[in-house]
Amino acid sequence: MKKYILLFSLLSFALTAQVPKSIPFEENNRQRIDEITSYLDDEPAGFGYSYKNRTEWEKVRNKIDYKAVMERAEEVLNTEMPPWDDDLYLEFSRNGVRPPGEKMLNARKSRLAPLVWAECMENKGRFVPKIESTLRELISHRSWILPAHDTYLNVFYGKKHEVDLVAAAFVHELVETLYFLDDKISEPVRQEVIDSMYVRAFDPVKDALKTGKGYTFGWFNNTNNWNAVCLAGVTSAAVGIIKDKRERAFFVAAAEYYSQNSVLGYTDDGYCTEGLGYFNYGFQHYIILREQLYQRTKGAIDLFKSEKMKKIAMYGINFEIINGTYPAFADCRIGTTVSPLILWYCNHNLGLGLAAYDRLDDNDLRPSVLTAMLLFPNTAQQTSSHIDGSAKVEGKQPVRMFFDKAGVLICRPEKMSDHSMGVALKGGNNAEHHNHNDVGSYSLIVGNETLAGDPGGPYHYAGAMWTNKRYTFKSISSFGHPVAVVDQTLQGAGKEYEAEIAGTDFTALRDEYVLDLTKVYDCPNLKSYIRKFVYDRTGTGSLLIEDRFELKNAGSFESAIITLADWQENGGKTLKLSGKQHTVNVKIETSSPKGYTLIPEKIQENGPEFSRIGIRLNEKIKTGYIRVFFKVE
Repeated sequence: MKKYILLFSLLSFALTAQVPKSIPFEENNRQRIDEITSYLDDEPAGFGYSYKNRTEWEKVRNKIDYKAVMERAEEVLNTEMPPWDDDLYLEFSRNGVRPPGEKMLNARKSRLAPLVWAECMENKGRFVPKIESTLRELISHRSWILPAHDTYLNVFYGKKHEVDLVAAAFVHELVETLYFLDDKISEPVRQEVIDSMYVRAFDPVKDALKTGKGYTFGWFNNTNNWNAVCLAGVTSAAVGIIKDKRERAFFVAAAEYYSQNSVLGYTDDGYCTEGLGYFNYGFQHYIILREQLYQRTKGAIDLFKSEKMKKIAMYGINFEIINGTYPAFADCRIGTTVSPLILWYCNHNLGLGLAAYDRLDDNDLRPSVLTAMLLFPNTAQQTSSHIDGSAKVEGKQPVRMFFDKAGVLICRPEKMSDHSMGVALKGGNNAEHHNHNDVGSYSLIVGNETLAGDPGGPYHYAGAMWTNKRYTFKSISSFGHPVAVVDQTLQGAGKEYEAEIAGTDFTALRDEYVLDLTKVYDCPNLKSYIRKFVYDRTGTGSLLIEDRFELKNAGSFESAIITLADWQENGGKTLKLSGKQHTVNVKIETSSPKGYTLIPEKIQENGPEFSRIGIRLNEKIKTGYIRVFFKVE
């Protein structure tokens, strides 16, 4: 049986300085736990109200897509639970394939929420038997965590229980179910669920906080999305079901302390190195945790007090290139956009002054713990968005946004149109969260189409993507990104493989951004490699990329264009990239009198197929350059 060792310790956990471990947590934080105990109500509580508050549930019925929820609940009511399948769960441990086991788990777990919300809105009792049988089925799973996170199958075989992202979210959903339905759930079923939560979640978390060891403690000491997601789920579950106030306070104190790691995971300019998709996922759960702690402690604990929080909240605004289009850096899909729910919540709680996010659009809300937080009374509903008269008219984005700590530059046209070009230019290092070896990468947008640059992905993970084989995947290594191959050497993986910002020259008409990429390659023959970007916002816009290199001895050099668009050679050292609506002409110049050769290759690895167009110099030389010039047709 293959063993897939998760590289969180290498790829995620140790990337950013964490807060000091406080182990054993209870012994080191007794005074704070006592203080928090005094803040809490005598009884546990979740978001919103139980079904008994008919006034509030009638409001929900009028806000959510009631018809869609009832149709899905009826479907679940009249069908049998898909079976648990050991073989599907074990598919990952055998072959490193994630989808089969995850689909099996999701097919079972997705049945609970529509039943619960339908019963609370309708209040006739007809969904209750199905809810109780569903609860019993779900808590009986041999594992509450994903197969990909059960590395040695200790959870599957009952040797040890651990808590991961999905287990944390699951216990939160279980608690909201018991909280919403209150006495509709029979006492035997309620107790079975609570007992299971202690065994599968609360006790493993307590043990992790006592010893500072093991898989579960990893996400306490982690600075990527795991920290916020797991803390939000487990803490929300604890404050929503545990009777003992001091025991609840223990979980709250741990969340208050270790959630600092979540904030540390963002650069000081608010940039999220994980990519936009994981920002939506991680920061959404940070918001859930913030709201939960604020409500339970009556405002005594507010995770939004950090000065850095506004910068993080504005990431989704500042990271946009043009026309609602974003770079697909790190593990992200092309086409991903910022969650409007995050921006609405932050707009009101942090006074961002974003007129477009003054009102909550609840048309697409579906039964979930996030929906419960948003639709029932919360701090965002009770707080002004601080939009003054002048700000109510939507202003255009500034022509650039420079995340100087992260080394990422967003360049926008002066006059926005459906044919304008905008770009994102990336520095950074190769030890970022959900890292791709992509230092020096870029994303080129025309209108709202990504015509060249970072291809994004993967759309789902292969098991080996989280092992020491991660960078054997072309789409994750620098080979599958629009950066150079220097004397047959790809970029190295690690924090030491970083770009140095060699120069910037920003004006109203053009932005010049120069990166020294010499350290990014572990190439003994390399003396220097400088990549210069020049974005010109005149007309519909253009982008020049110049790679200038110097080797100790004559060697090979190859740059690359990456595109998901159709492309063709036009002759005369030009290419044409054609999207669905827009076209970009590409001119190539080199220092070599012998010219270059295009080396095309199609790449498809757990995502859409894209083309890598290698631009390889036809001779080995010591110094030279390759220039690639993009202009909208």
